[in-house]
Parts: sequence; C-alpha cells; structure tokens
Amino acid sequence: MTPIRAVIVDDVALARERVRLYLADEHDIEIVGEAASGAEAVRAISRLAPDLVFLDVQLPDFDGFEIVRRLPPTLHPVIIYLSAHDDKALQAFEVHALDYLLKPFDRERFARALNRARRQLGLKFVPAAPREYLARLAIKEKGRTDVVAVKDVDYIDVAGHYLCIHVGKAVHLIRGTLAEIEPQLDPAQFARIHRSAIVRLERIASLAARRNGDCDVILTDGSKVLLSRTYRDSLRARLGLSEI
Repeated sequence: MTPIRAVIVDDVALARERVRLYLADEHDIEIVGEAASGAEAVRAISRLAPDLVFLDVQLPDFDGFEIVRRLPPTLHPVIIYLSAHDDKALQAFEVHALDYLLKPFDRERFARALNRARRQLGLKFVPAAPREYLARLAIKEKGRTDVVAVKDVDYIDVAGHYLCIHVGKAVHLIRGTLAEIEPQLDPAQFARIHRSAIVRLERIASLAARRNGDCDVILTDGSKVLLSRTYRDSLRARLGLSEI
C-alpha cells in the first residue's frame, strides 16, 4: 500500500513533536517534511507535494491561509488546520480545509481527523505488519554469549566505543553507538534523553531540575541519568507532562 505522505507545519517544536507522536503508530502515514514558518512551509509543500498537511494557523511570517494561497495551482493536499483559537474555523472551511483541530487536541480527536483524511484521499487503511524491534541483546563476555532481554534494560549509556547496558545492578558492555541501537528500540518504550543516554520510559520515577536547564532523571532503582535541555521538551511530551 502506498503510504499517505504528510508534512507538519508549526512554529512550536513541541507541537510538531505531538503530531509526530500521534502519527508514530499509523503505519500508512509517512512524514516527509516539517516546517516552522510560512515561507518554509510553501517551499516544503511545493517541493515534496504531500498528500496531507497538518498546518498551524498562526506562524511568525504569514498565516496558514496565505500558505495555501501561495501554493502552485497543481497542488491540492488535504489540509488539517491546527490552532489554539476557534475564531479562524470558518475561514479554514472557506478555503476547503478538511478539519480544524483546536489545541490542545487529544489523540481521539486527532484520530477522527486522520480517518477523515484517509477517506478524502480515497485510501482504504490496511494495517501494515507491525515493525519488529530488538527483543534480545547478545552480550559476549569471557568466551561466552549471554542473552539479555531488551524488556529488562533500564537504560543505556556510553563508555568510549562501548554501550553500557544497565539491567538492574548489572552492566553489560557491547561495541556500538547510540545512533546504531536507537532505531532498533521501540520508541513507545525507550527515549533518548541525552546525546549519551537512552532510558526505558516506564523506569522513570522522578525528575530533578538543575539550574542550567538540564535535569536528573531518577529511575525506580534510584539510578540517576542526565536529561539535557536539548531533549527536555521531547521527554515532557513523551511522558504527557505539562512541565518539568
């Protein structure tokens, strides 16, 4: 089945992250681009010719309605507008938008809009085979190979050219990088919180803010892993928290 190609347009990174999270398990949707301004959006949509655009109404340079007016006349993507205000809904439907989602929208409301887009595009959703994520790690130690279940991993960090796999009090070393292992881990279970660390979400017990914007992530066994401010908003969205 040919996937629905989507572009996300919003000047707020956390808002784009929320849409990405809601689309993560939708196997018939392919996110092909993002934009944070009107000008970026026009360029991205013109170049990528997506089937579907999630389009913020208010952007730093010009609004989501002007974006549609500036698109080449041959392009007719399905538009779902996103806005924190309801006073533009009528204008959205006047430019033939499919839907108008009022922020903060929940997953159920988002799913209804997405299913409308599927029908509009004339595509029948056929669930793809679920992606296979890493289930076991082979740990070679002193002439033997130990098998570690990924579901038992608390967190992973880095020591030189090795990955440190933390399982309870045990630490296993394997050669590799976080960039190599991260795509193999289920994103519903694990999150990158630092350029040198990945944690299992269900192991997070609390977060303690530091003065520089970083945080200590405290796991259920008392271990501490540094959350850098680069990944702070992403983790907040993953945990469904209003603030950290």
